[in-house]
Order: sequence, then structure tokens, then C-alpha cells
Amino acid sequence: MKKLSSLGELIRYHRNNKRITLEKLDQLTNVDKSNISRIESGQIKRPTLEAILKIGSTLEIPKEELMEPYIEVEERSEVLFTILNDFNHSENIQLLKKIAKKILQSPTEDSVHLVEKLYSRIASIEEPSTKLALYQLIVNYSRAYGIMPYFAKSLLQTYLIKRDDFTKLRSTYESGKGILEFEEFLTSEEKGIMYYKLATHAYNLCLFKDSVELGEKALDAKIYDTKMKADSIYTVCNGYYYLGYYEQTKDYLAQYKEFSLPEVKDNAKITETMLLSANGNHQLAISELRESLPYCLDDALLHVVNHLITLNLQTKKLSELQELFQLEEKLLSIPSLTPFKHSQLALYFKLKGDYYILLKKIEEGIGCYLEAAKRYAKVDLVVKESECLRQTMHNLNKEEIDSSLIEQIEVYFDEKVRKGD
Repeated sequence: MKKLSSLGELIRYHRNNKRITLEKLDQLTNVDKSNISRIESGQIKRPTLEAILKIGSTLEIPKEELMEPYIEVEERSEVLFTILNDFNHSENIQLLKKIAKKILQSPTEDSVHLVEKLYSRIASIEEPSTKLALYQLIVNYSRAYGIMPYFAKSLLQTYLIKRDDFTKLRSTYESGKGILEFEEFLTSEEKGIMYYKLATHAYNLCLFKDSVELGEKALDAKIYDTKMKADSIYTVCNGYYYLGYYEQTKDYLAQYKEFSLPEVKDNAKITETMLLSANGNHQLAISELRESLPYCLDDALLHVVNHLITLNLQTKKLSELQELFQLEEKLLSIPSLTPFKHSQLALYFKLKGDYYILLKKIEEGIGCYLEAAKRYAKVDLVVKESECLRQTMHNLNKEEIDSSLIEQIEVYFDEKVRKGD
């Protein structure tokens, strides 16, 4: 089929292809044959959407194919919004972008009002890639026309979508921080969400100074969601711990413990035992974690196990670790929905590798280090990935290594080279 340049040509082509006369199409669609003829010839510049949909359905023209030329001639924003709603679930991102561009170009409404309406409609779209493309469209349009509130709002929304790609956590964090320059155009609630998301993002990247500063700013803004507020406090609490500020850790921990959320008890116990071990009370920390282990929720189990393994390695109590490693199947069955959970699984295999190396089981240790490196790479923690790879290479020459393990290492490095990492 030749390229059809107009809506009228498209309709005439499909009508002739089906050998349907104007009179017959009039009868089938209840659209006057003279109007059909004028649509085909281009005399009617902007036919009604209702008429076009009737004709398209009768002639079995694919809806997306029909809408492509129709939106070229349609200027009424209310009609274009109707079309956008109809294609909410379409995978044709280019068509949706074309519809959205036409909406913003509509001469029938004020541009700020059009941007506001389009921004609101995007929230109902489920496909993240489609939402991302449309928010980016608003970012570009709002920047060009100085509509700064919706430039900032859409910039925030693009960040919230992009940050779900765990393999690009570093680059999305840097781009996310760019929103801070435009925070004056966000509502207090939007600022709270922005700071909270950036704080947890920084924490996942082990940027604890950033996580504390951003988390405290989140708490200064309006956070209406109870869990989000609790999580912000806990992020700041643990950020201070890893920075070595234990008094501030205790202050925020006391605030966190005031929440009645189901995860608070287990999380607070983990942080309390971290403080105990930081003060040299390793045995008490181990005892308290051991006591809580059978009762902790799935979300906390991995963190409790990792902390116990760490403490037992520090105190050289290797005989107690085998029991913890028997929980591995359960740990792997718990969904890892956040970058932090992925990094904790990586840490588990890193600690297991340390254990095997201490037992002189070099091959098993290297296998665990390699698994840890792979998991760190999935959440863009390249420093920790490199640490595991250094441990792998350091232990390679300690004894003769099975060829299959050498092959795994070669495949791993070949894959990194292929990706350009």
C-alpha cells in the first residue's frame, strides 16, 4: 500500500479496497454520503471524531492508523484529550506524543491550562515508559515557554520513574539532584516527596552524608504519609550511624520507635544492636539478635542475618555461622523490591565468601564473591562490586582453581567489557 498523506485519502483507499460505494457507506454509518465525499476530497478540514470513528470502524481501519492523520487536522483540545484517553493503554508512544503535542498547540485554550490538564491526565497512564515520554514532553514545552511550576513538577515525575531502574542509580541520582534548583516551584508536599526519594536514593548508594541532609529536609517539608515520614526518620537515623554520629543515631531512633508500623520493632532492634556492637558490646548484640531471629518479619530477616554473620566473623565465632547459612533458601525466596534489599543480598554473599576464605575453602569463597559482585552491579554499586572482584583476584593464586570457576570469571569480565562498564 502506498503512503497515504491525508485522512481523506486513507478513507477513500479503504472504501475502494472494500468495494463500498458512498451510498452504501452512508447506510452503514449514518454519515451523509455528501459529507463522506467532502471528507475524502479534503473539503471538510476538521470532521467530527464521531463521524470518523464510525467510518473507520465500518471500513475496519485500524484505530491507530486512522488517528495518525486525524490528529494532524484536529485542533480542539477537548477532542484531542478524548483521543488521548482512548489510547491510554496503547504501546504506540510516538502516537501518544503526537497527540500530546497537538494538545499543547491547541489555539482554543490558554497554554498554562493545557499543560495543567495534560499533566493531570498522565497520572492515569499505567505504562512507565509512556508516562516518562509525556512528562519529558511537558518538561521541554514548559522550559521553552517559561511555565516553571509544571517544568519542576514534570522534572520530579521523570526522576521518580527513572529511579526505578536500579542499574542506573548513580546517574539518576545526579539528575534527580538537579530538581533542587527548581524546588521553589514545587508545593511543600512535593518537596517532601522529592527530598524523601533523594534521601533514600543517596542511602542506597551509601552516600550517607547526602542521605542525612536530604532526609532532614524531607522532615522539614510536609510529609502526610505516615510510612514515608517514618522511613525518612529511619534513613536519617542509619545515615548518622554510618557516619559515626551515635548520639544523633539514638535521637532519631527514639523518634522512629514512636511509630506503630509493623516493621518498626525489627528495624529498631537491628539499629540498637548495631549501636551495641559499635560500642564493643558484640556478645550482647549477638545475643539480642539471636533472640529476635525466630520472630522477625521477612522484610527484616536478611538484615538480621547479615548483622549476625558480621558480628560472628568479627568475634571469630565461625561455628555458629553454618546455622545462619541454612536460611539461604528462605532469604532468596523473599522478593527484593528495593535497591537496598538487592544490596543486602549482595552483602550476604560477600560475607559468605569471607567465611569460606577463613576456612581455606578458596573456590567456594571466590564463587560467593563473584555472586556478590553480580548483585552489586545490578544496583549500580560499582565500588562494592570492585571490592568483591579484588577479593576474587586476590584469592585466585592461593591454590589450583577448578576450570569451570575460571570460566565463570572470564564470562563475568567479558560481559562487563561488552557493556562498556
